[in-house]
Formats: sequence, structure tokens, C-alpha cells
Amino acid sequence: MKHRKHTLTAAVLAAALLLLTSCAEPDAKQDEGTNDAYQKISAEDGHARMSQGGVTVVDVRRADEYETGHIPGALNIPNEDIGDTKPEALPDLDAGIIVYCRTGVRSKDAADKLIGLGYTDVSDMGGIVDWPYDIVEGSEAGAFTPAETDENAGVLSLFTTTDLEGGEVDQSILEDYDLTMVNVWATFCGPCLSEMPDLGELAAEYKDKGVQIVGLVSDTLASDGTISDEQVQLAQDIVAETGADYPHLLPSEDLYGILSQIYAVPTTFFVDSEGRQVGSAYVQSMSKEKWTKIIDDTLAEVAS
Repeated sequence: MKHRKHTLTAAVLAAALLLLTSCAEPDAKQDEGTNDAYQKISAEDGHARMSQGGVTVVDVRRADEYETGHIPGALNIPNEDIGDTKPEALPDLDAGIIVYCRTGVRSKDAADKLIGLGYTDVSDMGGIVDWPYDIVEGSEAGAFTPAETDENAGVLSLFTTTDLEGGEVDQSILEDYDLTMVNVWATFCGPCLSEMPDLGELAAEYKDKGVQIVGLVSDTLASDGTISDEQVQLAQDIVAETGADYPHLLPSEDLYGILSQIYAVPTTFFVDSEGRQVGSAYVQSMSKEKWTKIIDDTLAEVAS
């Protein structure tokens, strides 16, 4: 089927293309003493790496400090909670990690402890007191801002787009399900593809339980701002090969608000039947067992 093209504005295209580097290899390391796993970076360097994607940002202050203001998307893992085992929120020892605290003392300690646990790419950005960019308040790292100004609107309350087969899709896709799991992925992202067979199985197992899974393919834009037929074909092949037999949506201007808030893939979040986000986003791939528990817990939250 010839896929219909959609043109995005230049501004939307420029920002959306930032996501294309989200599974990129870590930046070249800068030597700091004899430990190649440790890097000391500035706020400006950290901001640049976050904009490129592919890093996990960790605020190592106490929870009460984190809630008063933190870097958007940063996880909160207090320094005192980093012990003899790797934190559950940081499953990949080779992932790029940026840590910060208030002034830089706890971040250095946390970086040393993470390296001692086997993490291979840890950057110490020092203190948030030196961060000149935006911060957000609250306790949730992965809460997205709705595009609509209506305070009751959800992140997916109103949108139109197309799926991989060229069919038109809008928010009505959510109406028949208590919970929709939205998995943002890219064709170049190994961790994304590795979990898709499990997501395919979960989609089949939960389809009669009020839960659906929907994919959002983030890297199908061509350089001119249209949807690339070649990338769509590649995504279709991946879906077929991995058994990820559930709807997969393509970027549209209505979905740019979500994509602009995502710095790495895979990113997965949940919405209710009206498109309101439930819980926080998960910026990592997971096993089928872990996703099962998360889905069950989130479904119970919607039902309560």
C-alpha cells in the first residue's frame, strides 16, 4: 500500500529529529584520573547530552529536595539509597548516566558508588545550583504535559494520525479500554526491538482484560518533514518479525507534544480511556514479567 505522506512544520521537524539519536552510542569519555567510567561535565554539556537523548538523568538528593525542583525527566535515587546492589531503576550497566545533587558533593559520591557497582558510563554534572535551564516541581519524573489548555485534558485526549498501514487513527482508539500502554520506539533501537516479542504476547494476553498496547514509531520522518515510506516499510518488517501484533502509530503534529517531551527510547507510559496519563513513564526496556506486574498494578490504580 502506498503510504500517504503528512508534512510537519519546520519547527516540529527540527525538534522531533532530536529523538533520532536517543539510542545512540555514549559520547566519547573524558579521562578523569585513572577511572575511564567517570566523567566530570558542566551543566551546558549535560544539557546538550540530554537534548541528544540516550542518557538517564539521576537526581541523588533527598525526595523532599527533589520535589521542590528538579531537572525534567530526572529519576530520584537518593545518594544514601545507593548501596551494595545496583538500583532497580538503572538496570543497564552500560547505559549513559548523568548524576547531580545540590552543590556537587553527593553527586561525586554517588558517581563513585555507581562505578563501584559496575556502571561504565557515569557523568557527574555537579549541583543543580549551577543549572541555568528549566526545572519542574513534583515527585513524578515521567509525567507529560497535555497539549490542550483544558485542565481536564489528558496527554492523548485529542489527536489524529495514521498507523503503519495508512489507516486514520484518533483518540477513539482508547475508548474501549480501561488502560492503554503506549510504547514509543524507534527502528534503530536495539532495546526497543528486544522487548517487542514480549509486548506482542502481552497484547494478546490482556486484550480481553480491558488493556491494549499501542506503539508509536518515532523515527519515520524523512528529512523534508514527510513520513518516509522506506522507514514505514522497515517498521512494518520489524513488527512482523517480532510478533508485535498491535497498532503502531506514526508521528503527527498532534503527537509532537508527547514526542518533544521524550528524550530516549524506548519510553512507555499509560493512559486511561480518556487519554489521561496514569502513573509515570518508564524510560527503559523490561522483561515480560516486570511489565506484567506494572500493567496489573496500573490497571488496579485505574479501577480504584
